[in-house]
Amino acid sequence: MKIKLNSFSGCFSEKVRAYLLSILLVVSITSGTKAQLPDWDTISMDASVMFMDLCVLPDGLHGWTVGSTGAAGEMLTSVVRMTDGEHWEQLPFPEGNSTILNGVCFATPDSGWVVGNNGKIFATTDGGLTWNQQSSGTSRKLSKICFINSTTGWITGGWQDGNSFLVLKTTDGGNTWQNLSFGSNCYSCLDIFFSDEMNGWICGHDSQLDPHIHHTGDGGLTWTAQTVPQGAGVPYSIDFTDNDNGWVSTSSLYLTPSGAILHTTDGGSTWNIQYYTGLPYNYCLDARDEQHIAIAAVNILQPNSEKIVVTSDGGASWDQYTPPVINYTNGLQYVGDHIWFAADYGQVLQSPDNGISWDWAYKASLYRSVAWSTPSDGWVVTASNAGVDGYCMHTTDGGETWFHDESVPGGSQVSFINENTGWMFFEGTNARIWRTTDGGDSWTQHNISSGSAWLGNFFFINENTGWVFGSNGVIKVTHDGGSTWNNQSSGTSNYVSAVFFTDENEGWAVGGYGGANGFIRHTTDGGDSWTVQTPANDDHYQVACFTDNMTGILVAVNGKVHKTTDGGNTWEVISQLYHDYADYLIMTDELNGFLAMRNFFGGGSGEDGRGFIYRTADGGESWTLEWEGPWIKSGIGGMAFQDDDHLWACGAQNTIIVRNSPYVGFNDVSLNNPDFSVSPNPFFPETKITFNIENPGNVSINIFDVSGKLVKSLMNETKTTGKYTVYWNGKNNSDASVPNGLYFVRFNHVAKSRTQKVVKGL
Repeated sequence: MKIKLNSFSGCFSEKVRAYLLSILLVVSITSGTKAQLPDWDTISMDASVMFMDLCVLPDGLHGWTVGSTGAAGEMLTSVVRMTDGEHWEQLPFPEGNSTILNGVCFATPDSGWVVGNNGKIFATTDGGLTWNQQSSGTSRKLSKICFINSTTGWITGGWQDGNSFLVLKTTDGGNTWQNLSFGSNCYSCLDIFFSDEMNGWICGHDSQLDPHIHHTGDGGLTWTAQTVPQGAGVPYSIDFTDNDNGWVSTSSLYLTPSGAILHTTDGGSTWNIQYYTGLPYNYCLDARDEQHIAIAAVNILQPNSEKIVVTSDGGASWDQYTPPVINYTNGLQYVGDHIWFAADYGQVLQSPDNGISWDWAYKASLYRSVAWSTPSDGWVVTASNAGVDGYCMHTTDGGETWFHDESVPGGSQVSFINENTGWMFFEGTNARIWRTTDGGDSWTQHNISSGSAWLGNFFFINENTGWVFGSNGVIKVTHDGGSTWNNQSSGTSNYVSAVFFTDENEGWAVGGYGGANGFIRHTTDGGDSWTVQTPANDDHYQVACFTDNMTGILVAVNGKVHKTTDGGNTWEVISQLYHDYADYLIMTDELNGFLAMRNFFGGGSGEDGRGFIYRTADGGESWTLEWEGPWIKSGIGGMAFQDDDHLWACGAQNTIIVRNSPYVGFNDVSLNNPDFSVSPNPFFPETKITFNIENPGNVSINIFDVSGKLVKSLMNETKTTGKYTVYWNGKNNSDASVPNGLYFVRFNHVAKSRTQKVVKGL
């Protein structure tokens, strides 16, 4: 689908017409095409999973990565393929909602296998376009798979699901698998590698959670334990270049130094610690040859860090390079000068120069914020909890195409106050903000000191004045566009989730902690002083939007909607949505707005992390569900208007969606309009719609209900000059009577457009 749109951003605007949903009947006439109903179109969406393994063939052109994620008993599986050394595409998978995949191996561009939990094995003979399940003979977790040709391969796995060291073998391409498991003191086998038909190794934890490496010299019939050096962590990944030379990467949170790299030159009879990465999680390793080895090392705890550790002299010396991501990284492949790695949140990155520079090869990210700077320029940035702050998707053609823009800083939040001035914000204890005054052509960085406080968001009321806020009750203000920041005293030590100003002086700060401890603060002097306002409930308020100094809405953890119509002197709970988190609220006027909600994700019922978008037409007293994420963990992070007819949203699962024609009608016309009239009004059992045609052209008349749903198509045909009459009998397209109430009659013809509200029932 291609879309050509104009742009706009902001919480509310005079440009945005009120969404006429409090009136309930529409007649519509269009020039040449049918009237389009309000709808959300998917621009971008891919399964965002934790990639667990990566396979790139020696030609450097063909590659596959697999992974899964789960919540509330549901699963989401992703298989992604590369066929040209550059572009990755998601492939169909027969059990995409019921299988956890952990390992992948291809022997040729066509022949490959994937393995997962519950003993699942799937094979393909067409590069992954179709898959057939094979029988493993076990229900244990299968972790990694290794084939040395199209017929002979081995699988290992297990995770506290049996006492034996798990080994399966096939010599007929997986049509049959032989169970060669051995021993009685295994906790897990995390990786497997065979250098030829006889020599192979497995590694992982034993039943005491101590490290183990085992070797076989007879194709897996018998195995011998090898000695792991004292001070090494648990072996997570193992690779050999021949029967003698091999490396192992290890992981541990409790060893110093951490990240030991083990090396052997005698097939593992002796292992030595060759180097320490200094980071605790070293889940993947690949040896291109005896000289070139690469390891992904990460610490996802404070201080966050990820390194790609590379040697070009067999491990005599190691270099560390910093990729633009901090995530659990479970798959890595070294081919020629290229290094690929696959990580959490559905990311594949590649380096063309042995790890020195990096870029995204495939990215299914957690998009957090969207903004429009001009009628053609839109911006989407990622969330920090995706391990990526410096990633931005940009459109310069109104949303028709989007591209990764490496020239901008990115961040976790983006906002433009006009076509020239905007900001990109990096959240955290080391928060930074970038400012542009030339529409994004150049950006200037400013640091924001916050001590130990986490700064999570920002709000600008004009080109110069803005606020940042976050944990410990911290609020900071700038009056020079972000160059310098001064503290303001909020009077609370709880988390400040939202700050909203209606002008430079009057604003509100809200938040809480842990779902409760809710607070509301109000200022009339730009935040120099804040006064306490009394909440209706002790809720943690997450989002806020005011349409003027009197009317505002807050939405809390637990889905309660709070409202004031007297500037916050009094608040009341006016409605309830049954989701855990409120992520974004945008009101266009006192009545109309959109709200993004999200479920908690965990193991319990309903804890699927799914996202929802609701619309209100009565100031928050009732909400209509408009969009539901198709997958688990599909929350919406941000929304922004592009123009009066298009609302954009972004979120997890690489989601960018647009709501076309968010307003059902145009200005309501008077009943005695000579070109168009509806009478009687109210009516029962039918009403007459009369209109004049001055110039020949297509006419379409449609009836809509309050939610924007098409009720009845009355006309869609070409008419010559003259006066016409059409009747609506209060029935829908199925010839069933609709309930009494308000509807929209919408009429368009060439350049004319009319909307009339009408009531069924006298």
